[in-house]
Amino acid sequence: MAKDVENFYKDALQQFNDGILIIDLAGTVQFVNSAFLQISGYDETEVLHKKASNFFTQPTPCSWQGEINLKRKNGSLLNHWLTTNPVENDLGETTHKMFLFSTFQKSGLDSLTKLPNRFLLQQELQKTLTYSRQNERIFAVLFLDLDRFKFVNDTLGHSYGDLLLQQVSQRLKSSLGNDHIVARMGGDEFICILEGIESEADAEKLTKIILEQFALPFHLNEIEIHITTSIGVSLYPYDGDEAEVLISNADSAMYRAKKKGRNQFEMAKVEVNAGAFERLIIENDLRKAIDNHQLSISYQPQLDLKTNRILGFEALLRWNHPDFGMIPPSDFIPIAEETGLILPIGDWVLKNACLQIKQWERAGFYSLHVAVNLSAQQFLQKNIVEKIEAVIKETKIDPSLLELEITESMVIHDIDSAVSVLQQLKDLGVQISIDDFGTGYSSLNYLKKLPVNTLKIDRSFIFDIDINPSSKALTTAITTLAHDLNLNVVAEGVETYKQLSYVKKSSCDAVQGFYFSKPLPSANVIDFLNKTKKVVQKNA
Repeated sequence: MAKDVENFYKDALQQFNDGILIIDLAGTVQFVNSAFLQISGYDETEVLHKKASNFFTQPTPCSWQGEINLKRKNGSLLNHWLTTNPVENDLGETTHKMFLFSTFQKSGLDSLTKLPNRFLLQQELQKTLTYSRQNERIFAVLFLDLDRFKFVNDTLGHSYGDLLLQQVSQRLKSSLGNDHIVARMGGDEFICILEGIESEADAEKLTKIILEQFALPFHLNEIEIHITTSIGVSLYPYDGDEAEVLISNADSAMYRAKKKGRNQFEMAKVEVNAGAFERLIIENDLRKAIDNHQLSISYQPQLDLKTNRILGFEALLRWNHPDFGMIPPSDFIPIAEETGLILPIGDWVLKNACLQIKQWERAGFYSLHVAVNLSAQQFLQKNIVEKIEAVIKETKIDPSLLELEITESMVIHDIDSAVSVLQQLKDLGVQISIDDFGTGYSSLNYLKKLPVNTLKIDRSFIFDIDINPSSKALTTAITTLAHDLNLNVVAEGVETYKQLSYVKKSSCDAVQGFYFSKPLPSANVIDFLNKTKKVVQKNA
């Protein structure tokens, strides 16, 4: 009889549309319903009798409500509203915990920011739609996503991330006043409904006010940080006449704003939103790109200006999609970073670049280094030093021939931790360079602390160095600073003879760019080296 009752309750829980887990006091999953499996993508055998902490961070109290990130089988994180309740026996003793996963809180207000949540936003947006249809009015939907918010969470911790979200909420409300609606979609995404506007120009004006307010720093306890936002704007009825269509089109516009460099806004254009479907295809296919041998590495030479010899190459990732052809890195790298795929892809690039060094040595070309870009997610891995050491040992390369490129933004928020990691990497014998120098914080104080070998001047300074006195002066100043700190300087993006001449006058040590060579497929590198005859060659 007891077994029948137990089966009855299990059958009842299977009918819920929300995901349900029941765990014992040791944190082991004892029951999972089909809704949770559908949400997460796991099979029952992958969840049952496994630790719940494999899928999300468990709250400590037995009774709790709040937002959590659910780790899906494909590696992505899904924002959910979690309700936790104790399961008690006849004596009133807690024997289990039950977790209920909802897509959003249905009380109306986001618990962290006290803004309308997704549920209440849908109600308000529907009211605005109904009013606008009846009165032939227009309104705008703004989709905002914070730039580099994950980096703040990863470097400073989630408590600082929560504090930033609260301050962002206040800043949005103060920017728009009481005539418009500001809501939190979840994570670092916000929606604004601009009511009472008369034209697209009105929507653009209010959007620019938001961007201006984000130019001011945020103060998170004792830390001052600068965070920008990318905004997409859709206009009723021109960009859609249904709530979901307006949000979707604003979302697509926001991604275009990020792609163009962030800290800006884009108006929705219905004709280009077909690209959203293409983006979904790219994300799905990117997961299979390594196994399907669609990824490759091209190598752009770096020339020593003092000896006119090739120092080495920068490894640049390429993706040859079977349907879309060559997809630019600017299109797929952001997707890889958002989905976490940048980690396995980065591991693949690192290993294959090291293997390439050995292949050149077998062909008789020694002392050629390879520069590999590290993403922020790679650099923040707790075992990054061990992983790189393992690759060096596996491929049997001279570690001094491996150069790891980082950016300023990856280290500025936690200098002490960054110095520790970089020093451990240098102790392995690898070289460290700062990529795109001059586009970020460019602080002398942090530069003096970092154990690096090389600065790479961003191509934006080189692009107009022959016509812009400021670019010329800044390039010379950066080179002088670097040499004072015993650092080498590489100028990126040299495309003309005039640019090369000015770079030489600025005393840069090395250059790379189309003037000397475009990135080369790996199969063409040895032929290129033989033709240039500007590399020290030893007989094996």
